Amino acid sequence: MSTQDTTPYAYISSPSPYQDVVSAQQRAVKQDKLLLVVLGAQWCHDSTGLAERFSTKEMDLILRAHYETVFVDVGTLEDRRNITERFNYPIYYATPTVMVIEPQSGALLNRASMDIWGRADSIPLAEYMAYFSRFPAMTTSQKAKLIHWKATEEERAYNKKQAARLQAAYDKLGPLLAQDLAGKTPDGLNSLWKETKKFRTELQKVLVKRTEITLDPEGGNGVNTKPALRHYHPFSWERN
Repeated sequence: MSTQDTTPYAYISSPSPYQDVVSAQQRAVKQDKLLLVVLGAQWCHDSTGLAERFSTKEMDLILRAHYETVFVDVGTLEDRRNITERFNYPIYYATPTVMVIEPQSGALLNRASMDIWGRADSIPLAEYMAYFSRFPAMTTSQKAKLIHWKATEEERAYNKKQAARLQAAYDKLGPLLAQDLAGKTPDGLNSLWKETKKFRTELQKVLVKRTEITLDPEGGNGVNTKPALRHYHPFSWERN
């Protein structure tokens, strides 16, 4: 969905979600706007909360003025790594995942703050307005730091490996979630959901923290120790 359409902000299944993002990126370049990619689902409380805030008069004005926005439906935790990897991000760790992108370079401008949107429904409208007004106001030098940001080879290999494990967990959860949405909660859904949530939350937290330190080695307090790329215990089904 484009902000130039009259369609409300919503996660609607598409036969070609990757191409939808590519097309939105091309429009953003032509219109000299930022690209805003939102990956979420209608069943997700925080995803629909974000959509509701975007639909307010205040946010709609900001988005139409400065962004080419595309909503990507992840369905029941379907694989969308081809979209996130296009912008050098391993996977969606939460719904919604909100990506603010400089469209010519494909640089992810909000790389160090993406984790906040996992609680999108609890964020006040004023914070939405401040957040999405910040990126259009960035200077060329501020953008340059993010455009030239690179993960180390070790980080890239680690993130790719853990993203594959997380997608495998999503593949386990997806059919159970579909049953739940159809009105019949299957055995094991809640425990598997909690196990996966703990894993994905920790992964994103470490990713964000390491990014913060890379972008600002001195930090606010001079501490520049990156959290370790830890190895996690096998999932319950991996031990069976």
